[in-house]
Amino acid sequence: MKQLLIILTIATGLFTACNSTPKAENDTAKVETTTSVAKQNRLEVYCFHGTRQCETCKNMKANTKTALDKYFAAQLKDNSIVFSIIDVDDEKNEKLAEKFQATGTALMINKVVNGKDSIIDWSDFAFEKANDNEVFISELKTMIDAALK
Repeated sequence: MKQLLIILTIATGLFTACNSTPKAENDTAKVETTTSVAKQNRLEVYCFHGTRQCETCKNMKANTKTALDKYFAAQLKDNSIVFSIIDVDDEKNEKLAEKFQATGTALMINKVVNGKDSIIDWSDFAFEKANDNEVFISELKTMIDAALK
């Protein structure tokens, strides 16, 4: 538990440092809140970001969306995978950001089974691979396939 807290503290510092260039557009996605989606088992994929973003942060979001659209279109359509891009600096996203302890750029998944959350932080992977589109997309597909099992 202490190791996890230390890792989260270090990761938060790294992610906050990445928020160095102004954001040109508002790409905050609305989180699905319908009753049917809330009750079904699903994999939630969240790209968190702050108002200012570096190129790596932007690539993480774009590559995640590309991987999901390319390999998981059917799951996105039937809501067994829900993808959201969340601006942590927007007050309306405060509770969600707190739930995931996201203070800046982060890639998180939440595997919801029988209404129970299981949150996993994939941010280290995202920052290491975000600038290599092919590797990021391929590895993210493998990770999502494993998470869906």
